[in-house]
Amino acid sequence: MNAMGFNDSWKSWHSNRHFLFVVLLYALAAVIASAHWHIPVDIQIYSDAFLLFGFGVTVILFAVISVRVMLERPPRLYPAIRDRLLVHKLPERLIIGLPVMLVLPIFFSLFTSMKDGIGRIVPFYADKYLIEFDRIIHGGIDAWRILGQFFGTAFIIFSLNFLYNLWFIIMLTILFCVTFTIENERVRSQYLVAFVLIWAVLGNVAAVLFSSVGPAFVMSFYNDSTFLSLMNSLQATNKVYPVWALDAQRLLLANAGLHGPRLGSGISAFPSLHVAVATLNAIYLWRFGGLLRWFGVAFLIAIQLGSVHLAWHYAVDGYASMLATPAIWVLAGWLSDLPRRPVALIAAS
Repeated sequence: MNAMGFNDSWKSWHSNRHFLFVVLLYALAAVIASAHWHIPVDIQIYSDAFLLFGFGVTVILFAVISVRVMLERPPRLYPAIRDRLLVHKLPERLIIGLPVMLVLPIFFSLFTSMKDGIGRIVPFYADKYLIEFDRIIHGGIDAWRILGQFFGTAFIIFSLNFLYNLWFIIMLTILFCVTFTIENERVRSQYLVAFVLIWAVLGNVAAVLFSSVGPAFVMSFYNDSTFLSLMNSLQATNKVYPVWALDAQRLLLANAGLHGPRLGSGISAFPSLHVAVATLNAIYLWRFGGLLRWFGVAFLIAIQLGSVHLAWHYAVDGYASMLATPAIWVLAGWLSDLPRRPVALIAAS
């Protein structure tokens, strides 16, 4: 390996070492859990989805840069586009970002496999406790009934459902931008480590400890009609505006009766990963100020409202995520500083 190749490999490893380390630990834990509880694992579930998204984003970015260069009317177009890409340090961004993008589909596939196996580890049991606790903190009333007084119209429910589905695009876009950033290595590392820990700790560990299905599924799993009025309300709205959550819930329920993980499969209520990731992104975007800061906050609020009013979660699921995510962010920052701490201590002594 020549010096340039070695330097590139070292730069890639050095920038991604914390992320790769926590993913490796998670993968080892997933393999052990899979062997112990006989959970089927498929590490290729998200390969095509990430390839399609990465290709789409790349085409859009290249098109935007090309159009901007063409509007400047350079004497030679292709050299001008090449120079613009070099100015934005594209080679360095690719060296640092591509390893993360190659690992993420495997990580998400392992996560979905583990989520799909939650019922094998701890059978669903916690919904009645979550329902009761949710009522206690909301004055003896289900949270969705309180929200229904303000957000109960068909158009608002449709709007919340639209934003809830937009969550996937927002999550992947921010993740993509962070992955290929080179401006602040520490914050990049902190975000990526926090991202993995949120899915692993909240989405798997906490989800197992509080094994639950959520309002949309209590009838199917417990023969409990507590949220029948909410589901009827969503069905009525679906006749006016499409409520895609209902289709997703039917698909999840159908997948729950099949063997092995599939794209997006696995039922789990507590805590809410939608709210957790929205909280992480709000924390990350806060540093930029202006519209990005308040977009992050507003989107977090919308996701919390949608998670409850679309019958995905109890309100307490989101509250727990909003409390736990800042702690995970701080932990990720501490982990990202670990290699520098011994050196600092030695220098101080």
